[in-house]
Amino acid sequence: MKVFASVLGQVDNVGDTALRRAFLDAVRPMGDLQVYVGEREDWYLSGLGLAPTDTLFRSSPVWRRAISGAVAAGPSVYAFNAGEMELERDYALQYLRLAPLLLASRLRGGHAIHAGFGVRRSTPWKLPIGATVRLCDVVSWRDRYSRDVMGTGRVAPDWAFALGADDATLLGPEGDRPYLAIALRWNGLSPDDAWRASVRRTADALGLRIVVTAQILRDGPPAERLAAELGGEAVVWDGPDHAAQEARLRAVYRSSRVLVTDRLHAAVIALTEGAPAVALSDSPRSKVARTLEAAGIAGASVDAGLRDAAALERTARDLVERRRAVMRHVVAARADIAALTRDMRAITA
Repeated sequence: MKVFASVLGQVDNVGDTALRRAFLDAVRPMGDLQVYVGEREDWYLSGLGLAPTDTLFRSSPVWRRAISGAVAAGPSVYAFNAGEMELERDYALQYLRLAPLLLASRLRGGHAIHAGFGVRRSTPWKLPIGATVRLCDVVSWRDRYSRDVMGTGRVAPDWAFALGADDATLLGPEGDRPYLAIALRWNGLSPDDAWRASVRRTADALGLRIVVTAQILRDGPPAERLAAELGGEAVVWDGPDHAAQEARLRAVYRSSRVLVTDRLHAAVIALTEGAPAVALSDSPRSKVARTLEAAGIAGASVDAGLRDAAALERTARDLVERRRAVMRHVVAARADIAALTRDMRAITA
């Protein structure tokens, strides 16, 4: 049986390839994996963990014809591209165009999977999108808000929780972790003097050195500026290769006692390397905070502007002190992902 999976993401975002690598690992045993990568360069593909047995498609028309041909020939599986989705017109039209194909596939014994998604906000476009999603055999959302908005499926942790250090390492001794890490969006908040003072105060209170990381290539220049302002180090992109940058980030987080971030996958990658993450949230529905809560990690969020001067130190210290409990939630999240994966694979067993 052929399994079709698109893995397009931001070309300069390590988080986008990390979560899709975990998703491809989950669906690969289901059949002959057909992967749409479009015009993405090899340095993007490096982060996907592609196997020699995977068949790659770079042309959209060829990809669509291959899917249509597989549906006409017999049972196949269509796996939606995991990640964040926007409930907007263009997105809805894409789903509606797929609906007849999914229905035809279902009538021929085929299947569809829509797993590992999060929505930004609710809009009326959720109705046509939801109608298409209901044609899928397995549906999961990476946070409860997304599940409630769409009204179907289950909640399961983000795919990227499946990666990183093994469970025994996460639950073992903390080891030498001399850093407080920071990962901020290049187009997010602009740290002011009070913000920087709060971070500096937290690092000093915990006896940690500061390191600022760049998950996205565009995060690099502001990361370097912030590191200089805080008297810390910066770890930014050294070339475009996703696998190499992810390895560098993981090495930093293995040496970090805590991470402060407004980037979802910076938080997940850090957690899977043993570093609790403080989520900088600009609203109660911040995707970082709600995705961590879906994995059982509560009490990890602070106001992004750090208007309460002591909030960051208080939250960071709490997470550090209950690190073992936080890591148990990471391990439990992996168990939930494993259960979701079993259910997905069962549809073609």
